[in-house]
Amino acid sequence: MGSHVKGKILSPQSPNGAHLYCPFVLMSFFSVYSVFWQNTDDSRRPRGLRRINTPLSSSSGPDLPVSLVMLFPPVGQIRITRKADGIRGFLLIWRRDGNTPTSKQLPPCNLSEEDLLQNPHFSKLLLSLSQHMDESGLSLTLAKEQAQAWKEVRLHKTTWLRSEILQRVIQELLVDYYVKTQDRNLTSEDKKFHETLEQRLLVTELTQLLGPSQEREVPPLLGLEKVDLLELMPPSEDFVWMRARLLLEVEEQLKKKCFTLLCYHNPSSDSDSETLKAAKVWNLAEVLVGEKQRCQDAKSQQKEQMVLLDKKSATYSQVLLRCLALLQRLLQEHRLKTQSELDRINAQYLEVKCSAMILKLRMEELKILSDTYTDEKVEVHRLIRDRLEGAIHLQEQDMEKSRQVLNTYEVLGEEFDRLVKEYTQLKQETENKRWALREFNKACS
Repeated sequence: MGSHVKGKILSPQSPNGAHLYCPFVLMSFFSVYSVFWQNTDDSRRPRGLRRINTPLSSSSGPDLPVSLVMLFPPVGQIRITRKADGIRGFLLIWRRDGNTPTSKQLPPCNLSEEDLLQNPHFSKLLLSLSQHMDESGLSLTLAKEQAQAWKEVRLHKTTWLRSEILQRVIQELLVDYYVKTQDRNLTSEDKKFHETLEQRLLVTELTQLLGPSQEREVPPLLGLEKVDLLELMPPSEDFVWMRARLLLEVEEQLKKKCFTLLCYHNPSSDSDSETLKAAKVWNLAEVLVGEKQRCQDAKSQQKEQMVLLDKKSATYSQVLLRCLALLQRLLQEHRLKTQSELDRINAQYLEVKCSAMILKLRMEELKILSDTYTDEKVEVHRLIRDRLEGAIHLQEQDMEKSRQVLNTYEVLGEEFDRLVKEYTQLKQETENKRWALREFNKACS
């Protein structure tokens, strides 16, 4: 991997390439890292690229070592102007369709085209207000100031992120050094490099903690002054040598992180060569910016579609309610007229159904009778009936004769009744005497 300068490729090992190659990698990594930082949540970032939790609103900026502060000064507190005027809570986008102004609102301003047509003076007022404010409801002057303030914030944030990246890379170098000391023996140059780097960082951090002596109201910790700490600085020759090597180490770490980001964004680039990866990394920031813009456009379009969907849903709901009310009114008006006809039809239906049920029962009865009484049984029953009818006829004749005799005797009157009683009594006495005679004969024999 190298940097093209005037038709030549300068490698990190060349004397002129080290100072050109490191800024190239740093800027490539920072541009990609800044975009990736904003588009990716903290849980999905690769290891070693987590979000830095140092606040931007501190009065003195993040606590960076003096070696980094000399290159990138700390960021002061930025005060952002708040929304002091303008219309809040809704967005008015005016357009002309003939002479009819229409509006697109955000809650809580829920205006419709009918409202604007019914209140023309209010429509003119909104139209005049829209000429003095932007889409967010701020006045044009305040919106311009806010845009300038955000521009300064982004500039300071860019500077702070650049310093923070270098700080993190140096911390990772020291951590790797501690791990390597546990696994293997390092060369004297490696030990000297890391010890010089660590000593320089510690001294500069302690010096920064002490702060300027003229601003302190309390005595310093342990009575130390900045001069006392500066005496612990490594020799200038070692520092110059360490700084030259630090550029190469930082360049290598940044290159690895750039390739890690590239492979995370595009896994198919893992098998590419370093030259091709470097070319892709150089364009990765623009790719991420384009993807971010497409996502924002898609979100805006989705938001507009949701507004239209809510509006159509409300319209359809109102139409359905009106249809239901109309149906209810029609039912109430025509129910009395059709109820009598419906009752008559139901009565006819029930009558026909009952008749069909009776016929079905009669058919079942006849079927049972036909199965029970065969031709032989019917003939026998006919003979029995004839005999019974003949006996009944004879009995009726005898009864008729007895009735005639009785009628003849009834003509005689009470005298006949007396004779009948006397005859009956004599007959009973005769029977008694016959019985006594039979018993007497039995006793004598």
